[in-house]
Amino acid sequence: MSQTPILAARDINSRAELHSNLEIPVKTGNAILDANLYDLSRRFCGDKDPDTVLQLLATVMNAAQSGLESHDLEIMNSTLDELFAAEKMFMPYANTRKVTCFGSARIRPDDPIYKLASDFAKLCADNGFMVITGGGPGIMQACNEGATGERSFGLNITLPFEQAPNPAIAGSDHLMNFHYFFTRKLNLIKQSDALVALPGGFGTMDEIYESITLIQTGKATIFPIILLDTPEETFWKRWYNFVFKELLEAGLISKEDMFLLYPCKSAEAAYQHIARFYSRFHSYYFQGDQVVIRMNRPLTGDSMEWLQHDFQDIIAAPDLQQMENDGNDPQPVLAPLPRISFSFARRNFARLRQMIDAINDGD
Repeated sequence: MSQTPILAARDINSRAELHSNLEIPVKTGNAILDANLYDLSRRFCGDKDPDTVLQLLATVMNAAQSGLESHDLEIMNSTLDELFAAEKMFMPYANTRKVTCFGSARIRPDDPIYKLASDFAKLCADNGFMVITGGGPGIMQACNEGATGERSFGLNITLPFEQAPNPAIAGSDHLMNFHYFFTRKLNLIKQSDALVALPGGFGTMDEIYESITLIQTGKATIFPIILLDTPEETFWKRWYNFVFKELLEAGLISKEDMFLLYPCKSAEAAYQHIARFYSRFHSYYFQGDQVVIRMNRPLTGDSMEWLQHDFQDIIAAPDLQQMENDGNDPQPVLAPLPRISFSFARRNFARLRQMIDAINDGD
């Protein structure tokens, strides 16, 4: 698959949430300290937004003066440190699409699932994607081996048992050891353009359920979620049937939510599902109530009519339009891409996923 030179910023909160509701204090109540923080934020933040830097500095100082226990401050510091270290590691590869692979640390190399994981990761790497794993043994090692250490990352979690960096990624500058599960999981999802889950235990279940929830609620950018088994295995079929019966039939989720999941039985099918998702669709962002969907190539007039008709339930006003570019694009380098925009009724992000599929299938 050919890679677009520049990709949109991945944001776990999506551009649907611009943090306008957050009230992070900019002042500490100490006039001398406030003046110094203001000066620091203007002099040493480079080309970054100085107000955001000021908010960071003020939040830290307010925390220090708030009476929090030292342990609480240590958690805050470690969290910020891990997030920063991860961003530094991924920064040189920001414009390369990536696939995160979940799966058990206990799968042995002689298990057919191990070979399937390795074959899938190799197929992704051969087509220009990088692969992200949890950095440990089992499925994670299989994927790092298949993609090679040069084309993959390992986000390892430090545990007293079971989890140590696998040989395929150990010692690499693509490896990071996390202390906290939540910062590790944030990066497994945030840095990714697709998720592929192979059989696994509680950790895999936690990762797949949270990924679905984040997309379902608009807190993460929409991307493919693939459930991958060997032809002989029924692991995900049984899980999928449980979700269908116990959640969907009970009315606990919407029928459209099932379209966020794609069960399949081969490495080729999994990869082709990802390639199809990015065949015309590029990325999207929000401008107020408008969603703007960037595309690699424009749609025909007939396709626009079909979209307006078939997705009128999520188009809040009859204002679907196609544009050649957008001078207000938050990433100006992507402004020349063709795009469509409309007022999005944000109650059903799974329907937006279906709309992306329809865009990819358009003439």
